[in-house]
Amino acid sequence: MAKAKKLPSGNYRCRVYIKTDSTGKKIYQSITAPSKTEAEMLASQLANARDRERISDLTVKEAVASYIESNINVLSPSTIRGYKMDANRLSSIGHLRIRKIRNVDVQNFISELSLKYSPKTIKNTYALLVTSIGFCGVDNGFKIHLPTAAKKVKYAPENDEILILLQNANPVMKKAILLAACYSLRRGEICGLTYGDIKGKNLYVHSDVVMGPNGWVHKDVPKTDTSNRTLRLNDNALLILGKGNPKEYIVPIKPETLDRNFDRLRKKVGLEHIKFHALRSYFASIAVINGIPDIYAAHMTGHKENSPVLKEHYQKKIVSMDEAYAAQMNTYFDEILKKV
Repeated sequence: MAKAKKLPSGNYRCRVYIKTDSTGKKIYQSITAPSKTEAEMLASQLANARDRERISDLTVKEAVASYIESNINVLSPSTIRGYKMDANRLSSIGHLRIRKIRNVDVQNFISELSLKYSPKTIKNTYALLVTSIGFCGVDNGFKIHLPTAAKKVKYAPENDEILILLQNANPVMKKAILLAACYSLRRGEICGLTYGDIKGKNLYVHSDVVMGPNGWVHKDVPKTDTSNRTLRLNDNALLILGKGNPKEYIVPIKPETLDRNFDRLRKKVGLEHIKFHALRSYFASIAVINGIPDIYAAHMTGHKENSPVLKEHYQKKIVSMDEAYAAQMNTYFDEILKKV
């Protein structure tokens, strides 16, 4: 904050930086008041007003860049990477001033995006735009219609399909599939595990491998606080995972390599409809069938208690069990109908 100096007249003066002109000369505004306290207070108010005006005069591109830069050491590298991809999609409105951007500008932009991208991608891009503008102190209160995604009926993999994948996988991929399907680990968690994380029959999940600005990075903390968890391994799982040096990776490949290897495997065995992430849905769905309360299933999958994500995106029907439960209900009502 500017410090007031006493003038020969007995008043106090503060100088507040306003801007730098085209010649590089810094322009200041003088504030004069009878007391030192009043001069500094008025100078502070002027400086704050100028800061707000300067920030609100940013372009969309500058506002988004400012938001990303401010969070680069707080958010995960993969989140920052996603933000930068979203920022690239904002290029057509990047020149607009955030204090002047109108509802119609944003709606037209969303309509253009809908011709190229999925509803989820558009939703993420719009969220970054609104968050960045709000971060810079401008509340536009946009009223925008976002495209809605067609709701797809999805099913979790069958037991037989998981077995086929395990039986045809090489030793490294067999470990990865086991950890995802039977213990609900994410790709990054699988690639971050070392044999030192196995203590007896306990498996400590506490690290992650994520994409950073310069490649894959091993983080000593997991994706979220609730991802830090301890899982209990069964005897057959321990046999498949094997033993090694405590610092040796259990699945010594990067997430992108894991994806490529799994793609080749699923094509080889004719299960192209199963993506690696679906293995976590399989685990969550089997937990439902086995009557595991959500509070415990959430812990095992690394979600918060009462997580809507667990219910909406992971717990899915297994076709064969759907038919089995339908048969069970038919048998029940058949006994009733005999009495009609």
